Amino acid sequence: MYDKNKIIGFIGVIHFPHPINSKIKKVTRLVVLPDYQGIGIGTKFLTEIAKHYDELGFDFRITTSAKNLIKSLNRKPMWGIEAYGRNKLPKSMKKEMQKTFRGHVKTASFKFYK
Repeated sequence: MYDKNKIIGFIGVIHFPHPINSKIKKVTRLVVLPDYQGIGIGTKFLTEIAKHYDELGFDFRITTSAKNLIKSLNRKPMWGIEAYGRNKLPKSMKKEMQKTFRGHVKTASFKFYK
């Protein structure tokens, strides 16, 4: 996302491999420069990207721990909350990965609906 010639935001999107639904795209990163935060630009940018992928026939999803984004998306009728809460430590997770597990952080998963 640009303001004139200055990059002010970025969204990373990946194809999410799923055994049943092969049409899922998921946000990996949403970044908005600090001077542009808090005025709804990130949510509008995210929604425009979601509309683009929806038009291409994909399910579009985001999982976030950003409280302001959760609050903003929760007020938008085109964003449906799919899950909310803390993740549990998977029993199959290797010991070295457990150190970086963020199970104490609440996350919300949203799906875009037209």
